[in-house]
Amino acid sequence: MHFTSSLLFIGLACAFSSAWAYPYPDLREIVNLQPEPLAYAPNFDVPLHRVRRQLQLNGGGGGSPKQGFDLSLNGRAPVWQSPNGRHSFDATGSYAQHLGGPYGNSRPQWGAGGVYTFRF
Repeated sequence: MHFTSSLLFIGLACAFSSAWAYPYPDLREIVNLQPEPLAYAPNFDVPLHRVRRQLQLNGGGGGSPKQGFDLSLNGRAPVWQSPNGRHSFDATGSYAQHLGGPYGNSRPQWGAGGVYTFRF
């Protein structure tokens, strides 16, 4: 018991003395109150080149002749983009169906939607 309490006391003394050894930092040295001017001058009048995005098609599937096959198709097409390129709207669509297998074909699942994007 005596050894444990003396070890605890020595540990606390070391922690206190190591924290006491470092001075409290001066906030005027940490925060630069007089920032330097920019090294460059940005030119906001340069015209931006608009990049026309392409149609995206994704497909996938898999399965076996015994269990049937799953088929999935997704697409995304650009509809509108603002002149500065920060705003855009895309149309999306999807199709999925299970083909074959012991229970036959499933009903197709269709989906459509839109995606609005804002670039910061």
